[in-house]
Amino acid sequence: MMPGKKGTSLMSMTLNDVHRGLEGGFFTSTHLVQTYLKRIEEVNHVVRAITELDPTALDQAKALDAERSAGKIRGPLHGIPMVLKNQFATYNMNNTSGSTALLGAKTGRDAAVVKRLRDAGVITLGIANLTQWGNNRNPPMAGNGWSADGGQAMGVFFEKQDLWGSSTGSAIGTALGLAFAGLGTEVEGSIVCVAERSNLVGLKPTVGLVSRDLVILSRRLGSIGPLTRSVKDAAAILTVISGKCPNDPATAAIPFETIPDFTQFCTTDGLWGARIGIPRDALRGNPPCAELTSTVSQAFEAQIEILQSLGATIVQDCSFEGFDEALISKSASLVKGTDFKIDLANYLEQLQENPNNVKTLDDVISWTQVDPREQYPSRGTQNMEAAWNGLDNRECEEFKTALEHMEWLAHEGGVRGALRKDNLDALILPTCVSPIIPALGGYPIITVPMGFYPKDTEIKMCPRGDLIERGPDLPFGLSFIGDLFSEEKIIKYAYAFEQHTQIGKNGKPIFAPESELCWEFP
Repeated sequence: MMPGKKGTSLMSMTLNDVHRGLEGGFFTSTHLVQTYLKRIEEVNHVVRAITELDPTALDQAKALDAERSAGKIRGPLHGIPMVLKNQFATYNMNNTSGSTALLGAKTGRDAAVVKRLRDAGVITLGIANLTQWGNNRNPPMAGNGWSADGGQAMGVFFEKQDLWGSSTGSAIGTALGLAFAGLGTEVEGSIVCVAERSNLVGLKPTVGLVSRDLVILSRRLGSIGPLTRSVKDAAAILTVISGKCPNDPATAAIPFETIPDFTQFCTTDGLWGARIGIPRDALRGNPPCAELTSTVSQAFEAQIEILQSLGATIVQDCSFEGFDEALISKSASLVKGTDFKIDLANYLEQLQENPNNVKTLDDVISWTQVDPREQYPSRGTQNMEAAWNGLDNRECEEFKTALEHMEWLAHEGGVRGALRKDNLDALILPTCVSPIIPALGGYPIITVPMGFYPKDTEIKMCPRGDLIERGPDLPFGLSFIGDLFSEEKIIKYAYAFEQHTQIGKNGKPIFAPESELCWEFP
């Protein structure tokens, strides 16, 4: 590393910045890892973003630096350190979904998406904390960002900030520059909601675009995506992690043989000619697990003129035909609960080492209610119990009927119906209400920063009473929602909006690590 003044902070470095530094010899991947590790040491005891460090991270960096010196570059993510949400199996670290029941359990190999990252030259820096079991324990009283394995993760834009989703550690780590980016998962909001509350870009791809092999995640509704500081960086990561996988049948639905370079869609004129709709039924009232405030509503309405000035046609009053019904329907909860029960058992069957001998959801519940680290009954298990006491298989008529109804709510009564009725390319919504309908059908969403709460905002506590759900300077986002496998469109629109507005640059965490790379670009 060349001596010089501090360059771009690790909290704001883009992939282009990192490339310039690595290719110009101003720093190495080893220097990157060493600095990230120092930053984690400085603040992780406060934010609890990282639950485990990869003991091979420095060795990975040195090997990739040697490859670079020899002229071998694996791709744009060569030598880039990332963190993984605690739902991804690795050959050498814990994958617990936040539960002490799975400490020490091993699959013997990496999840397919982790292997893709490693093959592309990504350095796996460590495992990121999450809301335990991806919010499948007992939201909201189990607590966002809390896990028995990792403790209470907290956002960084207000003291004791609630991040309102489960990919908390990946978001915090990215926002504070504890890693270049984080990999998260989402069923309903766990990427996009934590991204908006961390002043980040969060990309939830179409379900099936990224393999869920050896990931503790719903095979029907779960998606894997990046949390980054820019749309283009999210696109670069999506390019690497996407693709068909024999261990995840859903990836067979990918409609193209070759994964495109999604960064090619990042053009500043990307909104020109786009037809974008606003499903205003989703803006009425406050749906469950969401809160649309006047501050966010006003900021959202202000973006319409901006989008139009960038060449988009805005259809002001499209609709989700099944929106009201979706809010009260029991179909989705029945399907999600059944999938959780069966998919978890399938994952546990693949463990090569299972020191606590947990083989079913019932075993996990029993462990949770006995181990004091799990803080039961203060943090309950009601959702898990409901899933265990529910259906045993996906072949019965009750499940098929619920699935058919949920799919109508998602597709014809939801996203696809709204898109087709008005010949739209995409939909926009405030991020806080954007995941509800798309989650039912696996539709893609990308969120970008849209604004911040004013200084005089009244503080609101979360339902559990231990974190701040709303307060001054907290960020919020705008979401672009597309049809299945239309990532190129929503990336294009989000990038054009981001580049024109640059809203994210106006936000700053309340504290930051001190360690930085030192270099000076000529």
